[in-house]
Amino acid sequence: MSILPIIEQHPSIEQASEDRERWEARYRQGHNSAGGEVSAWVLSMQPYLTGGRALDVACGVGRHALWLARLGYEVDGVDISAEALAQLGRAAAAQGVAAQMRLIHADLTLWRPDPGRYDLILVARYLNRDLFAYMDAALRPGGMVLYRSMHTDLLRMGSDFRPEFLLQPGELLTLFRSWQILAYEERRWQPGSTDFTDCSSAILARKP
Repeated sequence: MSILPIIEQHPSIEQASEDRERWEARYRQGHNSAGGEVSAWVLSMQPYLTGGRALDVACGVGRHALWLARLGYEVDGVDISAEALAQLGRAAAAQGVAAQMRLIHADLTLWRPDPGRYDLILVARYLNRDLFAYMDAALRPGGMVLYRSMHTDLLRMGSDFRPEFLLQPGELLTLFRSWQILAYEERRWQPGSTDFTDCSSAILARKP
């Protein structure tokens, strides 16, 4: 019988949160229950990913965390949803990578990563600008950030997404301007497109 990863409870999760309840309900109802697929752009970054310890921020059910574990990383996955982390734990056990996983149940508006712990931090479809300075501190020298999220062109598609949770076009280049930019992609929405990935920015940057 496969051993499931332990889900650590961060003190921040003890506080009541409407956001947490909303995400718990979505995952219980099957939101992204299959985990989705890693995007072609993120997959294309694999030659740069040489192992070590990785952090998947807002990991959800863990498509990226599982992928990184299969590449040989020791992976910390943090999310606000206990249900999502439970699904990730079961998937990790089924894929034989549970021993490489550390799962953290935390409110990401309050949780902060440990300094100097990581070789790679991956963030997909999540934005909390307050975390950027802490992500920098959490990376070892030469560590990398792999970041892919939506920008404000999404609002032009009629989305009701809250603007403060969307990147500005070009914002990632500004945020990482003093880092070594290894790869960058920014897709811009054109009228008539129904593909939300046309409103995305992505970067792989190495800390000096």
